[in-house]
Amino acid sequence: MDAAAPTASSPASLGLGIGPDGSYTRGGQVVAFLLGLWTMVLFFPLLVVGAMLYARAEEVFEANPGKAKKMVLWSWLSISVLPLIPAVVIGGAMIALNASN
Repeated sequence: MDAAAPTASSPASLGLGIGPDGSYTRGGQVVAFLLGLWTMVLFFPLLVVGAMLYARAEEVFEANPGKAKKMVLWSWLSISVLPLIPAVVIGGAMIALNASN
């Protein structure tokens, strides 16, 4: 009985900053660290801004419901849509860099 021997294929690209053994490359470690800092610095303040806007809207509602409605809208935007914009830009740049390799 002849069994077909498995053939060695070239390893698929695991992703930007990942070496052939599956661990981070030195550049991947640096990029992951910098993106972690960027996320903490950029997105956490948006969370705080959203909470502050929402809390302030509750105080303003009695005197000016229209202004309170706008503040609530911006509160929701700051925790939902606004963080996606830089994430999409960075993700697109990473995809473009990975495609060029």
